[in-house]
Amino acid sequence: MAGLLLMGAVAQVTDLLRHGLQGYDGAPGWLNLYGSSPALLDSLAAALLITGKGRGTDLGCAVMTTGLAARASNR
Repeated sequence: MAGLLLMGAVAQVTDLLRHGLQGYDGAPGWLNLYGSSPALLDSLAAALLITGKGRGTDLGCAVMTTGLAARASNR
């Protein structure tokens, strides 16, 4: 799971470098900001998992669940 979180973090950082914080055209500002947060949160969750901390799983699940909810609310 840590590898997948790191892969997601790399994708998010790449998107941030290409498009900045307003990478989602037509999305409200809060969603653009939240859409960029996994760059940090996925990295943190992966680091927690690699060091053997159970909170990494909790954080990873929270990021994924809230991300789905945020995107669903924008439809």
